Amino acid sequence: MNIQNNSCSHLLAHFAEDRDIGKRANQEDYALCTPIGAESSPSAEVICALADGMGGLAAGEIASRVAVSAFSRVLKTAAVAPGEEPLAMVRAAQEADAAMHRRILSETGDVSSMGCTLCSAWVKQGKLYFLNIGDSLIYLLRDKCLYQLNHRHNHREDMRLRAEREGLNWAEVSQMESIVKFGSRVTSYLSGHGIDQAQCPAEPLMLEQGDTILLASDGILTLTENEIAQALLPVHGRNVAGDVEALLELVLSKDAPRQDNVSAVIIRMA
Repeated sequence: MNIQNNSCSHLLAHFAEDRDIGKRANQEDYALCTPIGAESSPSAEVICALADGMGGLAAGEIASRVAVSAFSRVLKTAAVAPGEEPLAMVRAAQEADAAMHRRILSETGDVSSMGCTLCSAWVKQGKLYFLNIGDSLIYLLRDKCLYQLNHRHNHREDMRLRAEREGLNWAEVSQMESIVKFGSRVTSYLSGHGIDQAQCPAEPLMLEQGDTILLASDGILTLTENEIAQALLPVHGRNVAGDVEALLELVLSKDAPRQDNVSAVIIRMA
């Protein structure tokens, strides 16, 4: 990934989020966009967060709401010195995990195994800070090119990065039985018991006019990256809320037999 950094601090962020249950019985995704110093879109500063409840664990719909709400609240109210935004995001994620632990202790039902992913984009003064825990996706569309900004925390991606570090042949490593069978197993998520891995780059990405940022749960992977890129291109007369709606409609039009919950947050710089 080679993205040239050119700062444009005067940009405004137009943003929207939405989700669909897909073909699942419950909606376990949750997303929230919190503008800073403004009540709605557009805004010079916005914090967007998205969580996907863990399949196979209890109360994913509770976990995702608790995590996103706590994370967003902490960042919105924190006094963050310039340059400390990534540290603040990590601390907010830790507080989100602690909030989940408190919720587990307060519930009367068996929710001891609840969990969710968490990804976030913080647009501030023309800069993008992002955080990822889990297997959701963070994309940047610039000049019609789509870039995946984050590493997904699953067994396959962990092993690919390990192979890269150790100079191993990924084509051979990827055929290992554990990867073939369990490659999609999530290796880091919020559970109320501490965070194993968190990706939060120390340096921000400088944003440009026309840049589009997408946060999405893994239900978006019904689409190819080329289809995602095409869907994110701006359409004359359609606002960013319409862009989100069109993206979700495209996912559902595939009529995948086991379509997962799908959530999307789109931020467009203008």
